[in-house]
Amino acid sequence: MVQLQSQPPGRDGLPHRTLVGELMTPKVTTVDPWTGFAQVVAALRTHHHGLVPVVDDQRRVVGTVSASNLLARLARQALPSHLRVPDARLPHALRRRAAAVVAGELMTAPVFTVSVDATAAEAARLAARHHLHHVPVVDDQEHLVGMVCLCDLLGALDRSDDAIRSEVLFIAVRQDLDVERSTLLVDCQQGRVALRATTARRSQAETLRERVLAVEGLADLADDLFWQTDDTRTPVPGHRP
Repeated sequence: MVQLQSQPPGRDGLPHRTLVGELMTPKVTTVDPWTGFAQVVAALRTHHHGLVPVVDDQRRVVGTVSASNLLARLARQALPSHLRVPDARLPHALRRRAAAVVAGELMTAPVFTVSVDATAAEAARLAARHHLHHVPVVDDQEHLVGMVCLCDLLGALDRSDDAIRSEVLFIAVRQDLDVERSTLLVDCQQGRVALRATTARRSQAETLRERVLAVEGLADLADDLFWQTDDTRTPVPGHRP
């Protein structure tokens, strides 16, 4: 089993991070490896995620069964009876699932899971990298505690303009960025942020921009940033700046 871990988000001037635990569905239909074919079909038809985790007696995820895992059986039944004999040219997994009678034979394993404390962005990156539509959510003991799908993760992006603007302001006024308050202007319309500010050093302006770009729900950033001292230049040996 491959599990994605994360560090808890803080409020130290960095952008807010929505956690998977805030977006997941906590009640999940599960089966065990010995659940019969018909029961797996019934569970899939009633489970809105379209995917059923296979768990052991400790609720650790050992595999998942999706509708696509059952297509081999359906496709095989569409063939004439004299063509339903095992075909060695077919992939082993396809031949196995075509003859499967329990969840342990139908399931896909190993399983990618995500920690309940992972951020929505981390879960989205995992899903995109491995072409996942649904991801089981586990606690620090690897016990299943929920399920998150791509539509659930969109909740991290569903924020009002006021919420986005407030967070950008929160980031900008942190002491480490040394923004001149009189120069700070922030506006947000339909997720598009316009930011104007002056910092003491250029590196602080660049840090400000990076942090704002990481704000959840941000659609676009138009920044007009200034600084009093350019501290990013590399001094030339033998010359004074």
